[in-house]
Amino acid sequence: MYKRGTTIGILLLILVSCGTEQSEKEQSQLLTANEFKAVPMPDKLITGNPFPTDSTTINKWVASSSEVNNLETNGNIIGHGWGIWQALTEYTDQENNGQKLRRFETWFTPDDIIAAYKNREKNEQVKLHHVKRNRGDLKTPNQFHASMKALPDPGDAGVIGFVKYDPTAAEHIYENDLFYKSTLKKMVKKDQIANIPDFPNSGVSLKPVFKTLTDPNDKGLYSVPVWPGEEGDPERKFPSSDWDHSVFVTIDGETETSQNIYSINDFIHFQLDSAQAQSRDVKPGTYAVLAGMHVTTREITRWTWQTFWWSESPNNPYSPSSGTIAGYRPSKKLDRGANHYAMAVAYNMVQPAQPERGGSGADATSLYAYNPYLEAGFGDSTFIKGNEAVRKYYPKSYQKVGEKMNLYGMQTNCMSCHGQARFDPQSVGTHFYLTDQYFSMDAPYFKNKVKVDFTWSIIGNLIDDNGERIKVNEK
Repeated sequence: MYKRGTTIGILLLILVSCGTEQSEKEQSQLLTANEFKAVPMPDKLITGNPFPTDSTTINKWVASSSEVNNLETNGNIIGHGWGIWQALTEYTDQENNGQKLRRFETWFTPDDIIAAYKNREKNEQVKLHHVKRNRGDLKTPNQFHASMKALPDPGDAGVIGFVKYDPTAAEHIYENDLFYKSTLKKMVKKDQIANIPDFPNSGVSLKPVFKTLTDPNDKGLYSVPVWPGEEGDPERKFPSSDWDHSVFVTIDGETETSQNIYSINDFIHFQLDSAQAQSRDVKPGTYAVLAGMHVTTREITRWTWQTFWWSESPNNPYSPSSGTIAGYRPSKKLDRGANHYAMAVAYNMVQPAQPERGGSGADATSLYAYNPYLEAGFGDSTFIKGNEAVRKYYPKSYQKVGEKMNLYGMQTNCMSCHGQARFDPQSVGTHFYLTDQYFSMDAPYFKNKVKVDFTWSIIGNLIDDNGERIKVNEK
């Protein structure tokens, strides 16, 4: 009996010892840095301005903002947008899956931050830079899920992508637990407007969207839908499935514009790794080309807004870009792929620019900035929730810009829409989208809500205390 008990005791000690060693190994692995680093924004842009540029400087540009055909013409604003683009698309010394990474590709996704939360539960020493990651899992953008009446099938959007945060914005979300529903719920103040802690002025948030190259034709060419412009009718929904305009992409051939064929090198692109490929049910090594990208920086209170999309004629792009905007593109500072993109930009909602509080759109003109791959497909039904919230407190005429009521996705402005980003404890996950119009940052419909600093991606990535995703409208 004694020997048997001793044997059992020894076995238990061995099991405990093995379990401890395994636990220590797992703990150690959680604290091993990722194979590539997140490269921050440069201290200075190619314009010569520092990054972040002081808000006083940018607000002076905004005060002298001007528009032609509802598009920005201020050279400082346009130049700043292109300077940010150059910094984002510049190659770094980091690599993943055997491919060099551009600066924006090294940054963090919401999935990375959520994974870090879960790892921190296992080891409180875990930091964001420890999380194991790739470029990001390609998904249908949240805004399409949140507006199904605008797009009957998310596939109609034709693009997939992810959200990216620069290291300072990602750390802000991570350290303040801003993806936790419980965190935001605790911030709600009865009959008051609550706010999350402001992002640092160095914060950058992106939404790149891609087309994967699948189903080549008999010549080995891949068809990619390309923005044909508004075609004189912005008052409608116009998803890429209706564009009837595309180019062919060759992976191993040369550009032949007369044949409407473009090299893969005319696009910002990458090849999917095994995890990305499995999630999209395609083969590893499949190419993804960048169709468009929303870019916003927290250099001013209402953030700066610029958005980019691929164009076969980047020197003479269709609206919502222009020849004026294209004229500031720093062609010699951009590589071949990055040079093939058009830009729309708006650092204010309407023209002339209005104050953060107490302004009006009554005597103003619309200033449009939208991405064809992201907003052009939005019909008027996309904006129902946002309109309902505004009209509880204001007459319908309040939403007009001058005498015009903007109704569709091609009549939007990033600032007007993202400024509505808020946590509503009575309708968790609801997206209150708006078209281009002025809104005051102390509008009464923000009461009993938590404003999330113009960052809809926080609402789109909420989790419960177990790390599980919160569904739209789940209470």
